[in-house]
Amino acid sequence: ITLCLYFRWQKIFAFSLWSKLAVFWNKAFLTIIVLLIVLFFDAVREVKKYSTVHASEKAVNVNTSAFDHIQMKLFRSQRNLYISGFSLFLWLVLRRIVTLLTQLAKGMTTQAALEVQVNNTNEAAKKYLTENEML
Repeated sequence: ITLCLYFRWQKIFAFSLWSKLAVFWNKAFLTIIVLLIVLFFDAVREVKKYSTVHASEKAVNVNTSAFDHIQMKLFRSQRNLYISGFSLFLWLVLRRIVTLLTQLAKGMTTQAALEVQVNNTNEAAKKYLTENEML
């Protein structure tokens, strides 16, 4: 069953379109990771900015609407930090999974080729043994 699925996937990935797109995938992965890192650092900067404003505003005891506005900005910056951090983490995990799946596919291809070669060698050895016995 797994060998049948393997050959089915091998037919799908044998299209020439995939090899043309493979050149651009690495650049796209790196571009998205760089973008996520920039967003993550921007979110860290925003959280630091509004956290320090929060501390100073609390000490001065200004009006509540300004305090609520700062709290809202702090909440949004924290939310952006969590989203960008988690997205960056998941993107790196996705990249690692793709790398491992690619290595696994190459290994399975090598294994299938070696199995065919071993079977052919065994058949040839059996054939030569039967010929030697006949002689």
